[in-house]
Amino acid sequence: MKKNRERSIGKLLYFTEQELEIIQNKMVESDMSNFSAYCREMLLTGKVKHYDFSVIKEISSSLSHISGNINQVAKRCNTNQSVSTNDVEQLRREYLQLKSLYQERLVKALRKLV
Repeated sequence: MKKNRERSIGKLLYFTEQELEIIQNKMVESDMSNFSAYCREMLLTGKVKHYDFSVIKEISSSLSHISGNINQVAKRCNTNQSVSTNDVEQLRREYLQLKSLYQERLVKALRKLV
């Protein structure tokens, strides 16, 4: 056993095959792969909270798209090429769209947590 282990007390559990299958199915449903963490959470709180971060991943992807556009405009500016008002306006629209989407989804996600 490691000297600096945070949890130094171990307990041994025995299950039937059916019990273990039920537990494993519940772990899959909760999207947890660590058996110890799952058991600890269930024993301490009686429930496992699953957080869906797909919204954040989607928004992050959109941000990457916009940042690529911004980099293209910056490159044009730095090489003394002209940047049209249309380019800047498109970036502004995409940014405002993303900001609105982000705020809407963030509020929904936070309401689910409460």
